[in-house]
Amino acid sequence: MSENSPPSSSAAPEDGRDAGEPIIALRELEADTSPFFLNNIRDKIHRHATASQLLAFSWQMPGIVFVELQRMLVEILSGLRRKAGD
Repeated sequence: MSENSPPSSSAAPEDGRDAGEPIIALRELEADTSPFFLNNIRDKIHRHATASQLLAFSWQMPGIVFVELQRMLVEILSGLRRKAGD
């Protein structure tokens, strides 16, 4: 096996230890995630989502206002033309 190739999954550790032992030892150290941590992460996600939505809205709002003003202008001009035609 060359130095750059990854070791195969069937390769045994070189010092003769069983590969399963460290995993069992780490399993004993497992702890539940605290509700405070989960709430903190959830709040950060909500803040980022809110900021993203506000930014998207601030980019779209000028276009929406422009289109509505254009529609109002067209409606006013068409109303003036109808009155002038009568």
